[in-house]
Amino acid sequence: MDKTHQYTHGLAVMRAQPLHIAHEKVIRSMLEKCSYATIILGSIQEQGTDRNPFSYTQRKQMIKNVFPDETEAKKLRVIGLFDINNPTEWGNFVLDFMHEAFPELPRPDVYFAGSAYDMQWFKNFFDNFELIDRTDYSFPYVSGSMVRDMMTIGDRRWKDFVNPLNHALVENYTRERNKGIV
Repeated sequence: MDKTHQYTHGLAVMRAQPLHIAHEKVIRSMLEKCSYATIILGSIQEQGTDRNPFSYTQRKQMIKNVFPDETEAKKLRVIGLFDINNPTEWGNFVLDFMHEAFPELPRPDVYFAGSAYDMQWFKNFFDNFELIDRTDYSFPYVSGSMVRDMMTIGDRRWKDFVNPLNHALVENYTRERNKGIV
């Protein structure tokens, strides 16, 4: 850990279907508090469905669009992971996978989450947790389901919850899906 950061290495697991302002809030907090930050994008085995419309590559690009300097400098690393559908093994599975993917990085010393529910899978693996609460009244409530529902019914207010740097990516996907290409 360098002297400018509270933690050495932060970890967050998210689907980011799509990346929205609450995900960005988590990532910004990680970058502010950690020397290194790793985002694991889950459910990469699924794309083109109502719950997981975007591919791993599209979701990783969304993060790179918003955080280009941090991803280029390798302060922020993004990797995808298949689900295992075994909650009792999830924490071990994620940490083993991350160690194999980035053996040069120290083990994460803090887990970041957008809800207490998301944190529960890692309670036995971390001493430090940072809850970036999505129900904070000073920040608009947002969920991926809400944004996807808006996109599905053509409610353009989804743009209020997705960074403008990703509007074209989301619109292109939506246009292709409506044409039956995706």
